[in-house]
Amino acid sequence: MNRFFTLIYIVPNRFSEERIAVALLANLDGIPYFMYSEKKLNFAMNSFSAPLKAAVKKGFKYMDLDVNRINRGEEALSLFDQPFSKKLLKELTRKKRGVIQYSNLIEVGENKNNIKAEQLFKKFIGVDYVEKVTVKNSNFKTRFKEFVSDRKFNDFTYNFKLEANNYPFIYKDMRVDLCRITGFYTVFYTLDFSKSLQTIQVHISRFRMIVQSLQQKSSDLGLSSGRYYLVYESTASKSQQDLIQTIRKEKQAGFEIIRMSEMKDKI
Repeated sequence: MNRFFTLIYIVPNRFSEERIAVALLANLDGIPYFMYSEKKLNFAMNSFSAPLKAAVKKGFKYMDLDVNRINRGEEALSLFDQPFSKKLLKELTRKKRGVIQYSNLIEVGENKNNIKAEQLFKKFIGVDYVEKVTVKNSNFKTRFKEFVSDRKFNDFTYNFKLEANNYPFIYKDMRVDLCRITGFYTVFYTLDFSKSLQTIQVHISRFRMIVQSLQQKSSDLGLSSGRYYLVYESTASKSQQDLIQTIRKEKQAGFEIIRMSEMKDKI
């Protein structure tokens, strides 16, 4: 089951059976969503003490962060996995005195392939979803740098420079995000799919040139052909997903496209 959702409720009074649906956690074809109504949440918690309100809001904040980490590829586990979704939900409800509850997982039928999370939210939460405006405090390059600060990448060179005079096929100095030279090159090159299509195509062409250059360099040095990875974060954009799948299907690309969370499995 890879298209499902669960409803998250607030129990205003633990001595009654009333429950107010305030949030939705969904997986639609591998894209996780956590959506909640700030207005309904505040209404449902009207009688709560200040510490309990703070605990509930903190739980929702961490749930939102967890789902965003999955979307960015920083979290290897995913919402394909029902036990993982249960783990997320149990963490959300932990130490909240039973005021947060959730429904059983509900599967979205195959005849509803085009259904959007916003439609589910409107139907089951009862209000239109209002996307929260957040200030991005880091870009993909920054998150990548933080991710590879793990000691597993200690033997890699960060921001490795390929000088045009020393490498074939490249007409100017170029850089790759991460490089290790053993009996072969292991290279990671990031690509932010939130950029324009033109920018994405430029970077793909550049990486192809780099791969060809390093393959020739490897041959000259008597090294194995190497391992080359184009690294991306998950995206909810249909056009970007299609582009990623197109790249993934290329048989003669010379490189593999992977999510950032998969990098540690490649070293």
